[in-house]
Amino acid sequence: MPGKNGAPTRRSSRVTLRVPLKLYEPDTNRRFLVEQAYAVKVSLWGGLLALKAPVNRNQQLVAVNQATGQTSDSRIVYVGPMVSGGNLARLVAIEFLRPSPGFWGVVFPEPDPGRPQTRNYAR
Repeated sequence: MPGKNGAPTRRSSRVTLRVPLKLYEPDTNRRFLVEQAYAVKVSLWGGLLALKAPVNRNQQLVAVNQATGQTSDSRIVYVGPMVSGGNLARLVAIEFLRPSPGFWGVVFPEPDPGRPQTRNYAR
């Protein structure tokens, strides 16, 4: 659904929150650690992570919230350029493959049923 300036609106609000994560390759029983990272912004549908590891758009990862132990299958939907600020990293956006409302340990407001959803979960 277009917002005021014609751009799509977000499905849920974002929260600035530093969440420690471990990221693994799927189907490896957590044997192949991609990286210990952290989320910088989170939403009901996924999050924005700071990563050093080389990753690709549409790559699937298993994210483990180190604070809660919750696990969620996800895929990368955005890979930003490398940025140096002491540590060379890039911002990477992930989207959960299935609803994971408690993953971040934050309660998000329920989506407005009168507002059509503009995007679906990853398939």
